[in-house]
Amino acid sequence: MKRGQIVTMTSGAIDNYGEQWDGVKLRITHVSDKYMPAAEFFAKGRPAGYHPGYDESGGKLFDLERVDTGEPIGFSLYQWEVE
Repeated sequence: MKRGQIVTMTSGAIDNYGEQWDGVKLRITHVSDKYMPAAEFFAKGRPAGYHPGYDESGGKLFDLERVDTGEPIGFSLYQWEVE
């Protein structure tokens, strides 16, 4: 999956984040596959590919926005949580 791609949450993610996300189309805005401590991450202006919440056991980590409103969803999802 890559930046700009439209996805939805898996049923497992909907179980975790709530039924209000069922069928909501999301656009990937940032793809991370490397960890960086939060202080350094924000001091460097959120460099592409890095995220303070990244854990290699979860696969790629995505920041997303709602397609219908363009608003960020406020949390990141791992590759296994989107389809």
